[in-house]
Amino acid sequence: MPCNLNFNQCFTGCSYPRPIFTCFQNFISLFNQSGNIIVNPVIEASNTISEIASPQTVASGGNVIPTISFSQGSAISYDNAGTFTLINGRYLVSYNLSGVISANGLNSYAIYLDGNILPASAAVASGTIGSGASVSGSTFVQITAPTGAITIRNTNSNPQLVNSGSVTIQKIN
Repeated sequence: MPCNLNFNQCFTGCSYPRPIFTCFQNFISLFNQSGNIIVNPVIEASNTISEIASPQTVASGGNVIPTISFSQGSAISYDNAGTFTLINGRYLVSYNLSGVISANGLNSYAIYLDGNILPASAAVASGTIGSGASVSGSTFVQITAPTGAITIRNTNSNPQLVNSGSVTIQKIN
């Protein structure tokens, strides 16, 4: 039977989640004077929450520029110009923006990775020019290079006014 990481439930039943090593393996390693016990790795939490605190006009193809309100870990950095740099790994990137419908009746944004649009993240709202609208999108991003650059961009042919919003990035693994 597996034991828990505190070694106080050996042979008394299953524990969940199942640890990498078992009591028998620990006994063998102690008997052989071996230190080859595999322990679950420590995964550093890394996430960033940023928000649009004051209205901004975003040019066509331009970046939304949020302000960091919370950041944890070292996997995500920000340049204060709308570009988040992520180290190798998998991330959940989400945005939620409230603004004003532009001159062509649309409000549209998307997440870009290294200058390329991630189509699954695109969001479009249509309505009466000058009325309020909210758009949101999210996607998983896999960074395979040492680093990758994430931006939230205006995909409309017109400038768009963003009144408030947030961008959240969370490292999954």
